[in-house]
Amino acid sequence: MKTDSLSTERLTRKIRDIVQPVKAAIKIETGENYDERVIEDSIKVGLANMLDRIEEDMLRMFVSPERREFQELVVRLERNSAAVVEAQSEVTEAAAEGVFAGNRPFSKEKLSAMIAYLTAKGHNVYKTSLNKLLFYSDLSYFYLRNQGISGAVYYNRQFGPVAEQAGPTLDDLTERGIVKVVPRTQTLESADPVSLSATLTNDEKKVLDWVAETYGPMTASAISDLSHDEKAYKFTRPNEPIAYAYSKFLKKLPPRDLLDNQAA
Repeated sequence: MKTDSLSTERLTRKIRDIVQPVKAAIKIETGENYDERVIEDSIKVGLANMLDRIEEDMLRMFVSPERREFQELVVRLERNSAAVVEAQSEVTEAAAEGVFAGNRPFSKEKLSAMIAYLTAKGHNVYKTSLNKLLFYSDLSYFYLRNQGISGAVYYNRQFGPVAEQAGPTLDDLTERGIVKVVPRTQTLESADPVSLSATLTNDEKKVLDWVAETYGPMTASAISDLSHDEKAYKFTRPNEPIAYAYSKFLKKLPPRDLLDNQAA
């Protein structure tokens, strides 16, 4: 049973759905033709009395191994925690392999090229959404190649995954005139993406194109909400680094055949 099934509104709808069948059953059994409002009110009273009895017995329900409620609770806990356990085991294994940086040393040149490339795609890219686009680019490439693009380490921050190197790198690009901030909208635009494009391989560009097409049209708020809902974020503590191994759990994954068989 879903937790939202406990809401008063949902319960009221359920009661109204069964009033007529209950009325028919009572008429057949007793011959009485009760008003539907009376039946609805009587059902509510009966359920309230049941809830009172459940409340009195609730502790025993969930601490007594022989009770069905306790046994069902254990099954639900095992099912709901399975993904967490799997993800945490991936993180433990990944940590030993240095996967917080995507199995490669950090490259400011690569990160700069990624920023210039993504902000040249014509979408409304803000600083907040840029962090998410970089995150999805590095992890999507890792999903396909077992290696990130930039080697940046992403951290669990209040507003989503953030690479610490992204801010200083963006500042450097704006100072050099490669990326500019549009005064009216505060969006980012690439003024010179070509000069850095040679830094990226063809496969890396394919993944960046896929990320720009998949996530680029999303608003800053929408992509931020999505990143908060990723297991990579939810299963990492605040301010801790995010393992690239979580890439396999991303809600949107690039097709396995996106890249050529030969590594670029």
